[in-house]
Amino acid sequence: MPLQPSKSLHFDSWDQLLQWLPQADESQLMVVFVWAGELRVPGGGSRSVALVRKDAFERLVHRASDRLRVFLMQRCGCRDHDLAEDVVQQVMIKLYLRAHQYDPKRSFWGWLYRIARNEYIDTLRRLHPGDIGVGASDANDSDWEEWLDKQSADSNTPESVAMEQERQQLLDSAIASLPSLQRAIVRLKREGVKGKEIATQLGISQAYVSQLYHEAGEVIREAIER
Repeated sequence: MPLQPSKSLHFDSWDQLLQWLPQADESQLMVVFVWAGELRVPGGGSRSVALVRKDAFERLVHRASDRLRVFLMQRCGCRDHDLAEDVVQQVMIKLYLRAHQYDPKRSFWGWLYRIARNEYIDTLRRLHPGDIGVGASDANDSDWEEWLDKQSADSNTPESVAMEQERQQLLDSAIASLPSLQRAIVRLKREGVKGKEIATQLGISQAYVSQLYHEAGEVIREAIER
C-alpha cells in the first residue's frame, strides 16, 4: 500500500521509506516518527511501522545530542559537562513524549532549543532553589534584538569589512532558511514593527509572535556563531 507520512512525503514501500530516512532533515524525521506512532497496520505490517519509528527517533537523537550539548554550554552558560549530559537525556525523553506537539511549519531546532533551555533552567532551580540569576542565560527578546542589530550594523573599520560581509551573508542565509511565518516576523521586527502590530498583521497572538521570534533568534545565532 502507498505510505504517506505527510502531503509532501510519499513512499511505495516500507523499504523505500527506510532507505530514504538517512537523507531526511530533522523536521521530516519528526513527521515520520509521529506518523508511525499513530499508524495502525494489521498483521505483519506492525513490525515495519515499529522499525521505521525506531530508526527515525534514533537518527534524531544522534543528530541532536551533540548539538544540544554545545547549545547548553555556549548559549545557556552551563559549565558542568555531566549536568549538560543529564539535561540532554531529559530533553531526548521529552522529545519522545512531546513529538506530537511539534508543528512542522515551525523550526525544529528553535522548538528543541526552547525545550532544552527550559529543562536546563528547571534543573538549576531544582538543584539550587532560590539562587539569584537562575535563568539569566535565557536571552529575552531585547537581548536578541540588540544582537541582531549588531549583526546588521555597518562597520567603519576597513579591516573588518570582509568579516562583516561574511557575517551578513550568514545572517541573510539563516533568516532565509526559517519557515515563512518566522521569516516574516523577523523581517517585520527588523523594520521596527512592534510585536502587537505584527500579531495584528499576521492574525496570531502577540505571545505567539514573541515565542516564534525567540525561537528564530536561537536558530539564527546558532547558525552564525557555530
